[in-house]
Order: sequence, then C-alpha cells, then structure tokens
Amino acid sequence: MTNETRKTLDAIRALALKDLETASDEDIRAEFAAEGIDPDQLATSIAASLDDVLAASLRQQAAAAKVAMQVRATPRKSLRPTLDRIKERIAHAFAAEPQLATAFREGSRQSDADLETLYDDLVLMGKIPNTDDGH
Repeated sequence: MTNETRKTLDAIRALALKDLETASDEDIRAEFAAEGIDPDQLATSIAASLDDVLAASLRQQAAAAKVAMQVRATPRKSLRPTLDRIKERIAHAFAAEPQLATAFREGSRQSDADLETLYDDLVLMGKIPNTDDGH
C-alpha cells in the first residue's frame, strides 16, 4: 500500500468516524431501518461474532500456554543433587529472596520428598539454577 493510499484511507476513516459521532442513536436506527436491517438483530449478530473470535483467541492462547508449560515443566528428577545439597540450595534461595515462603502440611518438619518437590519447583521457577550435574 502506497503512502498516498494510506493517507486517503485514513482520511476516509476520519470522516466516517466524525459522521458516526455526530449521528444520534435514533438516526442510526432509522438509517438501518431504511436499508431493511434490524439493528437489534445486527447487534446480536455482531456480539455473537465477537464472542466467537474472543473464544477462539482464548483457546489458542490456552493451547500455546499449555504447550509452553509442558516444555518447561518436564522434571528431570534423576539429575537431582543429594538431599544435603538440596537443603543447602533451598536455604540459599530463601536467603537470597526473602519474599519466598512455604507452608508445612503437618507437624513442624518437611519430609525428604517434600524438600525434593520444593527443590524441583524452585528450579522450575528459576529461583535455583539447574546445574544438571547431580551434585
């Protein structure tokens, strides 16, 4: 599209918007009626079309997010460091970022499995670097 064509289209849009802004609701309804268009039916049709477009867009975004999460969420538990090293790295992450917090399920101590899961979550969140060295 040439620059002149773009300027022409912009001018036409500006005039159309000005015309629309100055027209009352009654004027617009009368114009539709003169053309044999039911404004309520047109509004319903437009709303349904917008709903379809929005729903399709949301489905597409959700599918893309799901794929991205599956790619990122592939835990590699076999390369986890030793439990003592996990505890050290978790403690370091919490010291480095005081806004991190956990809650205990029962009792006052987390189980080894809880610590391993917490470690995996913190690696996934990027709070602990994934060294993949197993140590």
